[in-house]
Amino acid sequence: MDSDRGERRRLNFSKRMHPLRAAGFALGAVCVGAVLLEHQSPRWLWALLVLCGLLWAHLAYALALRSRDPLRAEYRNLFVDSALVGFWIAAMAFDTLPSVLLAIILTMNQIIVGGRRFGAKTLASMAVACLLTSALLGFPLQPVTSYRTMLACLPILVVLPLVIGGTSRLLAQKTLQQKRMLEKTSRFDAATGLLNRQQWLYAANLELSRFVRTGRPAVLLMIDIDCFKQINDGHGHVVGDNVIEEFARLMKACLRDMDSGGRYGGDEFGIVMPETRWEEAIVAAERLRRQVAAYAFAGIDLHCTISVGLSEVNSSIASATDWINRADAALYAAKRRGRDCIEVARLPQYAVPTLQDPALRP
Repeated sequence: MDSDRGERRRLNFSKRMHPLRAAGFALGAVCVGAVLLEHQSPRWLWALLVLCGLLWAHLAYALALRSRDPLRAEYRNLFVDSALVGFWIAAMAFDTLPSVLLAIILTMNQIIVGGRRFGAKTLASMAVACLLTSALLGFPLQPVTSYRTMLACLPILVVLPLVIGGTSRLLAQKTLQQKRMLEKTSRFDAATGLLNRQQWLYAANLELSRFVRTGRPAVLLMIDIDCFKQINDGHGHVVGDNVIEEFARLMKACLRDMDSGGRYGGDEFGIVMPETRWEEAIVAAERLRRQVAAYAFAGIDLHCTISVGLSEVNSSIASATDWINRADAALYAAKRRGRDCIEVARLPQYAVPTLQDPALRP
């Protein structure tokens, strides 16, 4: 699948280059044709110009499509583009305006496509082709540009930069979309749309740091779908996956904008609730517990329950891991009570003395 996706990306690159190359060489042929007309050039040069201006772009596209590696073939085509421009600069006897115009526009395109290094390499191939052609033609030099040639250069001067700019903008927008998608997939759990474990732990750390700075309250909840293994074993993993997704949707519906909900792993979830006391968190957890118990999952009237453990932040909590462990301990206390219930982690000052306490030992 990854190889197919890579192949599509390489073919898409060739598809994007095809119209740009076709427009560039067609408009460039108008400039060169004006110079050849001024110089009364031989017919064989005109024939080459027609082939180069009208057919080369389509031939390059066909070569890329038939290649085992379309991307490498396309980069070879870009070197040929530069060599062809070098040939026509010499064939025009270095007529100043069209020569400079073709060289700059093509090099700009090469730098956009492959970067400065690639642009320098293609510029070198252009220079080599130019020198060889000029030597074969006897080093002709007619650098003066006529008014008619200047007019013939206007289409490529106006149209091609707009085409390159538009193509570059579309490519930049697509790159930005891909970057945003990558950022989203790196932050969120793909199955549930909740924060993934790493990002949720980061949210818990931020909230704990905020408590240390300001003393503002917050509650951390750990939630587990009861008997989830039995759901997987009895109904299959597809149904189990549906239960996870539908529970996540119910959980997100109960979250406030300031809350951070995440998938901690498997069928265990976590919520960080800023600006909340444990009494308020119990109300929200109870609302979620009732909604889950009443919901028919997976379209087969499957009913599930959840167990919830919650811990209010306090000065005895040393780290986010410690905070999570306390909520997790309360969660397992809820399971020991029979599941489908909520347990609160006791604050140290509210701990009930037992006979195991050192102060009560004889």
